Amino acid sequence: MHIQSEAPEIIEGNRPPANWPFVGKVEMKDLKIRYCPNTSLVLRGIRCTFEGGYTVGIVGRTGSGKSTLISALFRLVEPTEGAIFIDDLTISTVGIHDLRSHLAIIPQDPMLFGGSIRYNLNPLSEHSDHDIREANQMLITLLIG
Repeated sequence: MHIQSEAPEIIEGNRPPANWPFVGKVEMKDLKIRYCPNTSLVLRGIRCTFEGGYTVGIVGRTGSGKSTLISALFRLVEPTEGAIFIDDLTISTVGIHDLRSHLAIIPQDPMLFGGSIRYNLNPLSEHSDHDIREANQMLITLLIG
């Protein structure tokens, strides 16, 4: 009953361009996260840069903060201190819909939801069949090398 609401879905006047992110460079600057006030930090001053255009895997022991890091990227949890930038845009300044609709993740345990493969790839019907086939071909090329 006392759960804090998420940030606004859209912040008019501060919407990223339709083609954002341009390069995909992700920077985390002194990122500190705790899940509840007055509890210990889960992430303690993370500083790193992931250059755009690369595939990145996040690995570590159970409890090392992998899921928290991804949750922060999608703003499922907000930083206590520090910031995350994608192509020099501070993600905390844009609405969560604008952020989440421009990012994608392949989880460790991928799963399909009910419905067709097409629906699972394009649940909001935002892309044409041509776009889906082109993305699929790019993925195959990446995987095969």
